[in-house]
Amino acid sequence: MVRMALIGTGWQGQGLLNFLTRIDDADVVGICDLNEEMLNKAANKFNVAAYSDYEKMLDETHPEGIIICTPPTVRVPLVRAAAERGIHCFIEKPPAKTIEMANKVMDILEKNKVMNSVGFMYRYSKAVEQCTALLEGKQVSQVRSAMLDGLALRPNWPKWFFDKHRSGGPVFDQAIHIMDLSRYILGEVKQVVGFQGNLVKPKTDEFTVEDSISYLVQYENNILQTHTHSWVYSDHVAELEFISDQFHLTLDIGEGRLTGTMDGENVSFESEDVLYYLELEAFIQAIKENRPELIKSTYADSVKSLRVALAVSDALESAKIIAL
Repeated sequence: MVRMALIGTGWQGQGLLNFLTRIDDADVVGICDLNEEMLNKAANKFNVAAYSDYEKMLDETHPEGIIICTPPTVRVPLVRAAAERGIHCFIEKPPAKTIEMANKVMDILEKNKVMNSVGFMYRYSKAVEQCTALLEGKQVSQVRSAMLDGLALRPNWPKWFFDKHRSGGPVFDQAIHIMDLSRYILGEVKQVVGFQGNLVKPKTDEFTVEDSISYLVQYENNILQTHTHSWVYSDHVAELEFISDQFHLTLDIGEGRLTGTMDGENVSFESEDVLYYLELEAFIQAIKENRPELIKSTYADSVKSLRVALAVSDALESAKIIAL
């Protein structure tokens, strides 16, 4: 059994706890939060020791791994406290708010030589694995991606999502998943340009994010990608289309489905993956077996996706081409 702890018992932290407690090789020994109400709710629900002091939790419970599920602005001291004790770190996305913060975290992780993972769970999808295998050695010419959701239409959705300073808006909450997965499949980004709008949900003092964005990516290998993202759509779509003269594949990352044609043959693949479970299971197995190669999204690699997100954010604000 791998002794595990968690910092941050908000809705995402409790969601991860729900999967963590189902993994046979995981033993959750402690959770921590400054919000007493959320902490006690999680402690009672999962029957685990609760702490308001993270260093006390680390010293008393002696975890081998920790999940850090806090806002990205407060990660540096948490990662330092864990890594200096030799505790392996799973960090929720986005990896940081700025490159300066990310570099500090990366230095701590490298100095203390602990394994690390970031919560880009789509990399663990079997449909993604199948898609990547089919595209190997093939020339992709264009990619169309879309992530459409109705977060801004939900009256009971947490208000902090719509505070751009806190959440980063659609780019940092959701689109960064598309950026990361696209990098994983296609390669590194050369430049980006984009536009944003609020035609359905105008900005106010309490709603400071854009409700819709569109951006164009040029990769270093000259593949082009257009991405459309909305928080004012009545349903949910999360897809990437890979287009060329030899194929047209649609990867539905929400449903774990790959369909289309390749060299004149129909392609149909579907898998009911529980991606949060798979990413945590991989992290725990990596610790148990001392096999860091099981982790598909290291912190150092995730910072490259952060750079893309920051560039897209700059492009949306300036309506200019931003080179990476």
